[in-house]
Amino acid sequence: MKSMTGFAQGRFDFNDFSFSISIKSLNHKFLDLNFKGTGITPNSEKLIKEIIKDRVHRGKVEIVFNLFERDPLKWNIQFNEFLLDEILEKMAPFNRRHKFPINLSLDSLMKIPMIFHLDYEFEKISPASLDLIRNSINHVCDDFVASRAEEGEFIRKSIVESLQRVLGCLKEIDSEADQAETLVFNNLQEKIRRFVKEYELDERRIAQEAALAAEKSCIREEIRRLETHAQRLDSLVQNPELAVKGREADFLSQEMLRETHTIASKTASLDIHHMILMVRREIEKIRQQVQNVE
Repeated sequence: MKSMTGFAQGRFDFNDFSFSISIKSLNHKFLDLNFKGTGITPNSEKLIKEIIKDRVHRGKVEIVFNLFERDPLKWNIQFNEFLLDEILEKMAPFNRRHKFPINLSLDSLMKIPMIFHLDYEFEKISPASLDLIRNSINHVCDDFVASRAEEGEFIRKSIVESLQRVLGCLKEIDSEADQAETLVFNNLQEKIRRFVKEYELDERRIAQEAALAAEKSCIREEIRRLETHAQRLDSLVQNPELAVKGREADFLSQEMLRETHTIASKTASLDIHHMILMVRREIEKIRQQVQNVE
C-alpha cells in the first residue's frame, strides 16, 4: 500500500553540468503532474514523465527540475524586453499623474521575476549526459516511491487495527441482536394489551403484530453485510499485488458507514447504539486514512 503524499530530492554534479530535482505529492483523485524549474523543456518533461508514469498512479505531483551548464559558452541568457516594456507602460500613467521619476537600476531589474532567465536546449545534450540525467532521476524517483510506501505502511497498520476493533464490536452486537428482537416483541405485546384492554382481542393476533415489528427490527442482515465489507477491506489493504487501492477502499468504507446508519435506525437497544457509535468512530478513522491511499 502506498500513500499519495511523499517527497524526495537530489542534487547531482557532473563535469559539464549540474542539476537538482525534487518530487513531492499531495492527495488527488487522479494523477496530476506539474513541472517547474529552469531545466523544464518539452523534452525534459517527456523524459521525467516516462520515468514516473509507471510508478505513480494517483496524486497531485509537483516536480522541480533545475539544470545548470558549467560551460559559459553554452549559457543562453535571455532578456525579456517585452515584459519590461509592458511594466514600464503600466507605470507611465502613474508617472504622469504624480510627476514621480521612475529610475530602474540593474539591481531593481534583477529582482523582477522572469526579466532575465536561462534557456536550455535539452535535445542537444549528449547521449552520455542524458543517461546520467536519466539514472539520477530514476534514483530520486525510487526514493520518492519509497517514501510513499513507508507512509502507506503506517496507514495500512492503522486501517487493520481499526478493522479488528470493528469486527470485535460486531460480534458483541450480534450477540445482543436476539435479545433486542425479543425485547421489541415483548414491549409491543404489552403496549397493545395496555391500549386495547377494554376490547377482546385474539392473543395470536397480538403475537403476530408483535412478531412483524420484531422482524422489522432485525439487524442480522446488516451485521453480515458490514462484516463482509470489513473483511473485504482487510483483504484489499493486505494484498501486496494491487498497486491502486484507494478508490475501492473509500467505496467500502462508505458502504460500511451506511450499514451502521441502518442498524442504528432499526434497533432501540441502548447497548447496540453504544457499540454502533464506537464502530462509526473507527470507520470514520478508516475513511480519513483511505482518502490518502493511492
